[in-house]
Amino acid sequence: MFVDLNMKNWFKSNSEPLKLKLIGWMGATLVIFGYYLNANEFLSSWIVWLLGNALVGIYSIYKKAYSTALMSFILMGMNIYGYLRWIS
Repeated sequence: MFVDLNMKNWFKSNSEPLKLKLIGWMGATLVIFGYYLNANEFLSSWIVWLLGNALVGIYSIYKKAYSTALMSFILMGMNIYGYLRWIS
């Protein structure tokens, strides 16, 4: 019982807003799905990656993981470049 109460308090004090959790998970899911689409040569992979990296970047800023945020935003530029190369 004592451990159970402590765990409940830990989750309450260390939890983040549900919307931000969803942003992080949606971003990660889209990035992984983008890899699948790219491996199967779908043009939409670049758009999915772009959206996924944007969400990961936003979530990373919230978590103060600035190096990961910077990487995500750089990858967004590479997603745009890849998309433009594939359509030309």
